[in-house]
Amino acid sequence: MKKIIYLFLTLLSFTFLQNCEDTYVPNLDYATFQSASETVTVVLNGTASFDVKVYTTNIMNSERTFSILIDDASSADPQSYSLPSSVTVPANTNEGTISINFSDNNISNSGETLILTLSSSDNAFVGKGITINIVRDCPSDLAGTYSVISNGTSTDGAPVNNPLVDFAYEVEITKTDATTYTISDGVAGVYIDWYCDAYGYCFETEGNFTDTCGILSGTWVEGFDSTVVLTGEDNFDGTLTITWENGFGDTATAVYTKM
Repeated sequence: MKKIIYLFLTLLSFTFLQNCEDTYVPNLDYATFQSASETVTVVLNGTASFDVKVYTTNIMNSERTFSILIDDASSADPQSYSLPSSVTVPANTNEGTISINFSDNNISNSGETLILTLSSSDNAFVGKGITINIVRDCPSDLAGTYSVISNGTSTDGAPVNNPLVDFAYEVEITKTDATTYTISDGVAGVYIDWYCDAYGYCFETEGNFTDTCGILSGTWVEGFDSTVVLTGEDNFDGTLTITWENGFGDTATAVYTKM
């Protein structure tokens, strides 16, 4: 099997191809990573492993070892990865392997980077570093029927149940995309309880939210033409904690329990 390595040498200013069986520049000892960047996905609260290849231009009859350095520009928490301090290219080959293990420790929803460089103790040339982009994979499966218990306060003088205590209602959450959802009634019946008799608000108003690795957020406009802002979190135990507030200052916090 032939491996093509693109080696960029600033000092020598040329590019050449390296074949596993043939060495085109026998007097040049050069080591480089398989690419400039790679991406690894770590499942939410899970682990992942990833192998990075290191190639050399020369095939020697004895093994060679290169140190692996972690660039200070890396954003990944050291607790989120483990890797050896060096990589060995075995004798009679031009390929070594770095095995890296990742775990979902302090990986942000926007992802992290791990930047590696090589160092040689025998004055061999080494290529530029490799940036490993660590992506947090957060599968979302929140669709279903939920019983909801709400507690909240209204800034309006009409509601009888104000503050609202342990108000029970039932909603349906429907998945609309990989991480987006609608709620059959975004305020889980609270408006109906507060404003049906006073203002004829006796109907449900659909809400929505996006699930970003367990963090919920959404906005919609209700029947009084005010924007409702939703925030919340998936508790990963079959329940959601959701808080909403409208432009008038009405607010409630609810626990959604999947039925």
